[in-house]
Amino acid sequence: MPSSKNQRFNLITTAAFSAAVIYHLYHLELNYRIADQTYINSRSLRRPSESAATALINGRDHKSFLCHLGLTVEAFENLYGEFKLHYPQECPTGRPRVLDAKMVLALVLMWLHNTMKQETLSMIFGVPAATVIRSNNMGIETFLKMFKSKPKDPRSKIGWPSSSEKAEFNEMVLSNTTNDFERGVLTGIFGFVDGLNLRIQHPEDSLKQNAYYNGCKGDCFASQVIVFTPDGCICYVRYNYSGSWHDAQIFIPLYRDLLARHCPEPFKILADSAFPCKREFASKVLSVPKENAIGLNRADRETQKKHAVITKHRQAVEWGMRCLQQSFGRLHMKLPSHKPERNDMLIVVWRLHNFRTRLVGINQIRTVYYGTWNYRRNVLENRVRFN
Repeated sequence: MPSSKNQRFNLITTAAFSAAVIYHLYHLELNYRIADQTYINSRSLRRPSESAATALINGRDHKSFLCHLGLTVEAFENLYGEFKLHYPQECPTGRPRVLDAKMVLALVLMWLHNTMKQETLSMIFGVPAATVIRSNNMGIETFLKMFKSKPKDPRSKIGWPSSSEKAEFNEMVLSNTTNDFERGVLTGIFGFVDGLNLRIQHPEDSLKQNAYYNGCKGDCFASQVIVFTPDGCICYVRYNYSGSWHDAQIFIPLYRDLLARHCPEPFKILADSAFPCKREFASKVLSVPKENAIGLNRADRETQKKHAVITKHRQAVEWGMRCLQQSFGRLHMKLPSHKPERNDMLIVVWRLHNFRTRLVGINQIRTVYYGTWNYRRNVLENRVRFN
């Protein structure tokens, strides 16, 4: 320790001077970095009326629409007819918006369908990045209003199937079987369930980061559990849960509220070995038991055949997950760490998936199960009419 007052004063003065110099240099560097940032301004862009997006919309080419927006021209116009009713045409100040409802709809669809940056979208739509962000947020809000106003819209609804719908879905599954044994194993199956982990940005809060961190995958994730029906649509989804949770834990409300109360015999769903997590619901979920299952004779020929049938048809849920992530490429990117923002985006994705499946029909589950069932039904009706 300094022995005199002068020495202490000199040390304090030196420390204060050093801190001032460091602070000044930091702000000089910060100002230099801010001044050195690059961005697109309106002088570098075509007007929205002359942009590539306008040419795409006016061109009305089916292949181009599917490539960039994920919808056909007819499906886009169908969606636009409802979207424009909920989109505010004017800003709060009373001025007209730079992008009209059709351009904003195309912007949101392109943003969800692709992984491109905002700067790329600026070049396509002819507006600065700030306008892209505002318009995209406004488009998401408009979708939420639209879906909230019509929760049971047959084009995009997500709902647990009725008993008659379960029976029809089971017929779709059985129409894709080859023998009586396979039909016996799959009697009552009306859906396929699995979990989906989506990567998210790391939350700033350490407790939230710990909750969303998945040790097996070494990153932060949001967990979803999704049930697909044989027509390719989502009938049940629990989403935006912590990535550290197991799929079976997220799925407990389905066991308790739906399968136990609204799923009479013989109806059940198909899953992997992670389900069920409760013994009392084992009869409602058909799956191949885990390797360490007690009392299971895997050498038994009948058991092997049954497990082969389950594994063959459980592949359907993988088709559903692939269709979901292929149709909405934004899911491959890191989703926002802010939970409400992520929640709004995922709601729009689930509903648009069902809309796309029902109106466009590009879905492998739908092709394999619904397509085979519909073809056989039409053949039978034609035979009856002919006779």
